[in-house]
Amino acid sequence: MGGTGGLRICLADCVVEQLSGWPSLRMCRAACGRGPAFACGGDQIVHLHGRDQVELYLTWPLVQRMRATFEDWASVLTTPGSGWVRVWLGGDDDVALLVSLVSVAIKAQLAALDSTQPQVGPCSLGYSRLPEHFLAQPPPGRGGLPMTPSGNPLEHEEHIMREVVDRLIRSLAGRRPPEQVTQAVKLIYRRFDDQPVRDFVPVLVERFAREKLIAD
Repeated sequence: MGGTGGLRICLADCVVEQLSGWPSLRMCRAACGRGPAFACGGDQIVHLHGRDQVELYLTWPLVQRMRATFEDWASVLTTPGSGWVRVWLGGDDDVALLVSLVSVAIKAQLAALDSTQPQVGPCSLGYSRLPEHFLAQPPPGRGGLPMTPSGNPLEHEEHIMREVVDRLIRSLAGRRPPEQVTQAVKLIYRRFDDQPVRDFVPVLVERFAREKLIAD
């Protein structure tokens, strides 16, 4: 995974900074009692356990569909029978991967609110239903994930892809020009035109585009 320039920084703080401005999320204390958390629709879906460990709720069906993909990512650990995944933060690439997966988790959580799916179960350290009032929400920042007014899934995915391009341009600044990053993302995105399950397409596009741009 990508490094941090030899500096020992708290990557969990980078995650908090990036997610704090997302209108679909609210910051709170983790119900398990360890670290901060982010909630969506009344349930906590992100738990930050220490400097380099994050647990993310993706729902069990989605974890099952993405299991083969997760097997290729050493930083992601699944637990049998659980909709939670554990992400180890070893560098900037892991932070970018986690942020992309949070986008997927939000979509899955919002969809679950209108279904008969069970509520979020416990993370590895405790229950995730909010037991207290949310903390004050930080001021808005970059990287938000608002739903479109019409709720159009295509518009929503296009918005996520714009965030992917923006994130890659910033992370590869000085190494690749913005137009090259944009073109690489477009080419890889087109490979998934016939993919019927769209949930994790942006995650895969960002991953493949990053690897291509670093390797070229």
